Amino acid sequence: MILAWPLTTSTELAQVLRPGGHLRPDSALRSLRDKGLAAEAITVVPRSGRGAHGKVVWYSSLTIDVARLVRNERFDAARAARAEASRLAGHRSARFVAEWLAEHGGPDPDPASLDEDTGGALTRLATLTASARQRLLPDLGVATFAGRVADVSGRVAFVLDEDGQSLPIPAPSEPSTEWSGALVTVDTEDLPGGATTIWVRPAFDPEADPNERVPGGPRLLTPAERERLGRSATAAS
Repeated sequence: MILAWPLTTSTELAQVLRPGGHLRPDSALRSLRDKGLAAEAITVVPRSGRGAHGKVVWYSSLTIDVARLVRNERFDAARAARAEASRLAGHRSARFVAEWLAEHGGPDPDPASLDEDTGGALTRLATLTASARQRLLPDLGVATFAGRVADVSGRVAFVLDEDGQSLPIPAPSEPSTEWSGALVTVDTEDLPGGATTIWVRPAFDPEADPNERVPGGPRLLTPAERERLGRSATAAS
């Protein structure tokens, strides 16, 4: 079973709240807060032999859906999603995952090591998040699937989903060889005016090879990339 990465950042929230725009992460958080839908932070202060240093902040990935619902002015549904996101942000599995990432994650964390070191916290949190999101899906207005990037051809990647279907999505402008074989979850959202936004997020398989890696986070396509794709999609991983 492929599970979506259960944490997110304020940068990703800003991208979802204003697709194709230039919203700063702090502005995105303020926008949610001003609507009474403040994102519940999971804050970790990493420690080393010389003591604490810096601060790392994550949010439940369900906060992405809060941002999407706010953008679509579905505030009742956004409040329900926010309640689920806050519950998961306060779950001890979220704390274990966040602390591990702060100390060991780096740009390409190893899900197998994370899960083992935290006593299965990653799988537990991701499973709870997937279950909560399933309840929210009717309100979200997205089509979603999970799979593995089977091939990258030009500016298009082909994702083989869990039913064996190959589905095309935008590929990064300079996809690395590591992107082929990556596990991802994909949300397709229709926006006003006929545009389609494709959100690609990292995923993992709790039963996969222990050397599996989490791909990089989502990003916005450039105008040139959207033109080459021949579609009005705005985001890719």
